[in-house]
Amino acid sequence: MNHSLTRVLLTRTAEAEKRLMALTEQHERGNKPSPQLSKSALRELGDVLEELRVATEHLQLAADDLASARRDATAGVENYRELYEGLPMPCLLTNEQGSVDEANGHASKLLNVASAYLNGKPLLLYLPQRDLYFRLLDEVNNVGIARARTMLRPRDRKPFEVNVSVTSLKRQLRWCWVFWDVNHRQETREPSLDSPPVSTDPAAS
Repeated sequence: MNHSLTRVLLTRTAEAEKRLMALTEQHERGNKPSPQLSKSALRELGDVLEELRVATEHLQLAADDLASARRDATAGVENYRELYEGLPMPCLLTNEQGSVDEANGHASKLLNVASAYLNGKPLLLYLPQRDLYFRLLDEVNNVGIARARTMLRPRDRKPFEVNVSVTSLKRQLRWCWVFWDVNHRQETREPSLDSPPVSTDPAAS
């Protein structure tokens, strides 16, 4: 129910109350209200009651729509989380400050940090090549996606080389980082078919 309809109902209700008060005052003074005034007041009261009934139905429909929208939104969030966690490779999202907003289980395992503790941490903590990190951000901001091979430094583990793909999520003002380990190329493959092949020869790494 919009604000204009609310104002109309409030005005009509106030007018009906004034009519009823006038009838009540006349009755208390012992004056018999005129039939015309009584009919007018009753008719106006009936109209207001009907409008209130219709407004109540509209409110109920709006409440049902809102409840349905909330259920759909909840289901959408659950589906998103299921899809995100089901990705077969490490994936995390960073915000404008470069801090981790979300990380799936594979990313948590790759960085050796529980997902809950990754949130809010600067991604640069785990990417020692700062110049490459900022170059990736510049490229993804210009063309929407960037790929590179970089060093990754998990917590309490030796750094190692990985491939990374960064995508800009402009509507969310976030960046999606997908990693796959060069040393385990056969187990975890990069999702895009147009990226250059990476050697799995230990001598090449």
